[in-house]
Amino acid sequence: MSDEPGFSLLAADLRDDLSRFHLLHYGARVDGFLVSGHNSGTHWLRFMLSAAIAHRLDLPPPAYSSGPHSDVFIGNARHRRRFAQAPRIGSSHHMPSRLIALLGAMNLIRLPPVVVLVRRIPDSLLSYFFKWRETKALGPLDSYLARQPRAQGVDLWWFIRFFNRWGALKRVFPDRVMIVRYEDLERDPQTWVRRIWGHWGVELDEADLAAAMAVSSRAVLQARLDPDYGEDVAPERAARQAVQFAEPDRALVEQRLAQHLRHAFGYGRDMAEPEGPRGAVAAREAAAA
Repeated sequence: MSDEPGFSLLAADLRDDLSRFHLLHYGARVDGFLVSGHNSGTHWLRFMLSAAIAHRLDLPPPAYSSGPHSDVFIGNARHRRRFAQAPRIGSSHHMPSRLIALLGAMNLIRLPPVVVLVRRIPDSLLSYFFKWRETKALGPLDSYLARQPRAQGVDLWWFIRFFNRWGALKRVFPDRVMIVRYEDLERDPQTWVRRIWGHWGVELDEADLAAAMAVSSRAVLQARLDPDYGEDVAPERAARQAVQFAEPDRALVEQRLAQHLRHAFGYGRDMAEPEGPRGAVAAREAAAA
């Protein structure tokens, strides 16, 4: 089978270029956006950010880390916010039309401040596959990785296109688009919670940050899952890491990233290396357990 995506990639890109105007459609309704790649730590980050702003405004924090009750402060831009005094932050996995970058380069549009959460593509891929392989009938891992671009669904091509489109938009709006890497967030969540809210125009104090750190552990995230939501947003790490690439799969991922990824957000050559233990993160989780 040829590895060239050909017409299928062009068709997927054309579809998104003609339909993905979420930033413009909802830009006037929100104070900022949180956009994330799939399986990049969205619920975890949103839970910490929500705890911080709740403390800052002396409002009740979200009761759950997942489900509809978790988006009191940061959620779908279509939904009404519960507290009028709180900033309105829209959250999505949005992939923007490339026409937005073109309009921005012509100084025809402005964007509200956007935070884009990304993670190393191989790790996100395996995490997505582990979580959805049965529910979405993704099939064997090698077939899932090798499939060609399609209009619907999340796969290797989706992540490549997500990175490329947001990289292009950041070039046009360097001060409006902030890239946050999941791995950096793991190493120093307090610093990044402060920076993200600062990007949205809110200065946090130490007590606000302490409120965010109080809900930052995996144990707290799991304990506060919405029992009616049914989605495990913090799977057991050992079980997830048991699912890994075979060597031919790794080679295919490396090849496609090398050929098609134009914006790597500083990941560089370790983009296709296996996920491994990180000392600072392991120590923090052990202390929180």
